[in-house]
Amino acid sequence: MRSPGRRKPYTQVGIQRMPCFRCGRSAYCQWQVCADGNVYRPLCIRCDVAMNACVLRFMRDPDREGKMRKYRERVVFAVS
Repeated sequence: MRSPGRRKPYTQVGIQRMPCFRCGRSAYCQWQVCADGNVYRPLCIRCDVAMNACVLRFMRDPDREGKMRKYRERVVFAVS
């Protein structure tokens, strides 16, 4: 079952108790999208990395690959 999200940000402890809105794995962080009513949605690491890559691609960021490499390293380090 998908988490309905919430209007206030999750706490660090609270987000870890939630399933990822997209795939159901354990959540790592949260996203908020204007078109979605600014509801905070929990995301797992894999979905968060995919979302960041998608946004940077959409924005045509010239250093997208370098930023994503650094972000993946940081995220993997933070979780281990």
